[in-house]
Amino acid sequence: MTKKDLILGGGQYLVPGQSAEEMRFVFSVLQPEQDKPNLIDTAFLPHALALKPDQPTTMAVFEKKGPGACEIDLNSMSLTRVIETVPQRHFYGHGAYSADASLLYCTESYLDDFKGVIAVRDADSHQLLGEFPTYGEEPHECQLIDDGKVMVVTNGGGPLGGDAPCVTYIDVQTEKLLERVEMTSEQINTGHFALDADGGLIVVSAPRAGLELTDNGGVSIKPAGAGMLTKEEPADVVARMKGEALSVAIHAGTGVAAVAHPDGDMVTFWSMKDGSFVKAMDFPRPRGICLNTEDSGFYISYGSDTLLGFVHAQTLEEDADRVRTSTFQSGSHVFNWIRDVESLGFDLQL
Repeated sequence: MTKKDLILGGGQYLVPGQSAEEMRFVFSVLQPEQDKPNLIDTAFLPHALALKPDQPTTMAVFEKKGPGACEIDLNSMSLTRVIETVPQRHFYGHGAYSADASLLYCTESYLDDFKGVIAVRDADSHQLLGEFPTYGEEPHECQLIDDGKVMVVTNGGGPLGGDAPCVTYIDVQTEKLLERVEMTSEQINTGHFALDADGGLIVVSAPRAGLELTDNGGVSIKPAGAGMLTKEEPADVVARMKGEALSVAIHAGTGVAAVAHPDGDMVTFWSMKDGSFVKAMDFPRPRGICLNTEDSGFYISYGSDTLLGFVHAQTLEEDADRVRTSTFQSGSHVFNWIRDVESLGFDLQL
């Protein structure tokens, strides 16, 4: 039996008000086969989420560069609690629960500079218990690997001449730095990343702080056992990487990574085996990318009408029969809840 997907993502839209249009923020829960998504109102644009391993219908959702964070429950389709940080910091979009579901880790940056930390909270009360360094500046995405023993963090770095953008690997128990991987181009930061089963790393980036948003972002790949390299070819494709390279996902079966380039109106595909370019596809303002549960392809959110498309992993062709409209998922990421729950080893008994 084909498994159903459940696609989650943040969104915002304007609604008519008495004196002016009002911006509404939502967390969208979409079954691709349904007519319309379920919408949960939030006070901020949701950027990314973290599933609670022992109770994956509960998740923490974060704002990028802002005070917003909350807990959402899929059983009741509601926002259940607000998560607050200290006055001198804001959330930076991402977080992760510890493997035993007792702690919630959050990337946070200080309001007045590029410094940041991993904040450690009690997973149930959200009480701040401590923090540890990310060994870089402006930390953004964080993921736990090696059964929760190691945290991987992208550090966007400060302006040119400051601390170099990097990806750091941190021992969670000792809070010590294990490895620091720097980008080979000083013009880009480190935004989001994905890891393959062999430890290969792909990082997608925006222009460095202080540079114009019309400058190029980029894609950097470190195949397993090799060095990191920011892609410079094909020249015509790289020239279209204006602004931020936003979301990234790796298809394990083919070893191909998909990257969204909103300002370039394209999605690029790269080999994790050797870092080579595979293909570019035109999409208007693509944003979030995730895999389907059957592991046969990529969901891609795109367009001003908040479309959700599907690209087959084997052929890298879009399936015109699987395009969904009016998803309300206009944020930076989309997540496949069913697939993510299975990756936690949780038995859904569906």
